[in-house]
Amino acid sequence: MFSDTKALQTSDLYKLLIGSVLPRPIAWVGSKNNQGIANLAPYSFFTVASINPPVIAISVANKDDGSNKDSLNNIIDSQCFSVSMVSHKNAKAMSVTADLFDADVNEFEMAGLTEIACSKINSVRCAEAKVSFECVLNEVKSYGEHAGAGNLVLADVVAIHVDDEIIDDFKIDTNKFDAIGRLAGANYTTTRDSFLIE
Repeated sequence: MFSDTKALQTSDLYKLLIGSVLPRPIAWVGSKNNQGIANLAPYSFFTVASINPPVIAISVANKDDGSNKDSLNNIIDSQCFSVSMVSHKNAKAMSVTADLFDADVNEFEMAGLTEIACSKINSVRCAEAKVSFECVLNEVKSYGEHAGAGNLVLADVVAIHVDDEIIDDFKIDTNKFDAIGRLAGANYTTTRDSFLIE
C-alpha cells in the first residue's frame, strides 16, 4: 500500500501513524488552570528531546472542533506542568483521565489518584507514579487550528522524582518500574518482555 498523505483524511492519517509509530511512552501531564483546578491527562506523542539541557517533547492534538485541550491551555497560562510516567498498576486510572472532562473537573479525583504539589514549580503531579518530571515551558510550535493539528510542546525538566524502590546509582530497574506504552486504538503494551543485543 502506498499513500500520498495530502490525499488522506485526518482519520486515516491517524490510524496509519498510531499503528506504525509504536510502542509510544505515555506522558501523564499534570497541570493547573487559572482557578487552581488540577488537570491530569495522558499523551502518547512524547519523547526526550535533549539530555543536557534536559528537555522533553509532547504533542497535544487539537480537539475535534479545533480548539485547545485543557492541558495545553493550562501549560500556556501557567508556563509549567508535570509529566508522570505510567506503570502497569496505574493503567486503568490513566485510562479514566483520558476522557474529555470539562475544565472544572479534577481528573485526579475522577480516577481516585492522589494529587501532590510539585517541589520547584507551581503545578501538581501524580503521587502514585514511580517517576515524575517537573517541567517549565520552553516553547510551543502549533501546526494549525483545525482538528488533528498538533501543538508541539518543548519543556525544560527542572526536577525529577524517582521512587527509591526502583533506582540504584541513578539506574532505574525497568522490571520494578513496569512502565506501559500505547499501541493503536485501546491497546497498550508493557516493558516486561525485553531482549539484549550484544
